[in-house]
Amino acid sequence: MSEITVRGARLHNLKHVSFSIPKNQFVVFTGLSGSGKSTMAFDTLHKEGQRQYMESLGLVTYESRPPVDAIVGLSPSISVDQHNGNRSPRSTVGTATEVYTYLRVLFARTGHRPCPKCGADVPPEHGMGESTESVWEDEDETGEPGNTISCPNCGAPLPEMGMAFFSFNKPAGACPACTGLGTVSTANLPRILDDEKSLTDGAVLLWDPPNAARHIETLRAAGRYYGFDFDPSVPVRALSPAQRDLLLYGVDSPSFRSHYPK
Repeated sequence: MSEITVRGARLHNLKHVSFSIPKNQFVVFTGLSGSGKSTMAFDTLHKEGQRQYMESLGLVTYESRPPVDAIVGLSPSISVDQHNGNRSPRSTVGTATEVYTYLRVLFARTGHRPCPKCGADVPPEHGMGESTESVWEDEDETGEPGNTISCPNCGAPLPEMGMAFFSFNKPAGACPACTGLGTVSTANLPRILDDEKSLTDGAVLLWDPPNAARHIETLRAAGRYYGFDFDPSVPVRALSPAQRDLLLYGVDSPSFRSHYPK
């Protein structure tokens, strides 16, 4: 039989629809949203194809027959459903297909690395455990392997390589700047700060007046602690580098700490 014939399909938006579909050809259902494309393809043709296949094997099926007068020439079908993939920023093609996991095993088992002390090559036989299980044991929640090996040249201790060293989702393998995401988000300063104004005149565009007074007092107290006067009445462009870094990044930031290394 060279075609599939449907007569009297009446599920959801299908109102006694009859038509024929040629076999061994690429057929596309098109139409407005809600016109019954998915109902016909998945809920009628695919469902009945699966039901008939199970029935032909003598297996009991509890699937009800789709509301249709007749479907002739239907073969067993395979459905590739529509679905949304994982949109996590830590999900990639490699993680979705698990290729990433096997690459990490490969690198952990066969990778070379330079000794951080003498620079000599540390071959894989000096940087892996006795079995594959030791590589997988490093794949814990924290990613901090505790076993060490010795450099074959100078004897310096090195952490034993494991899968965590090659994971952007683990502290041992993630970039410290982007934490494994591959991008770094920074503030668009011109949109939140007016350099020509002082803090008391509203230079920080995100601060409402009550909070501005509290933040200004905090900045002045921090300035006194570090030995400089933070004057909120001068324009932001006139602040010293330490004052500006205190305003933008806070006392715990590397930018501000660079002014007070001790």
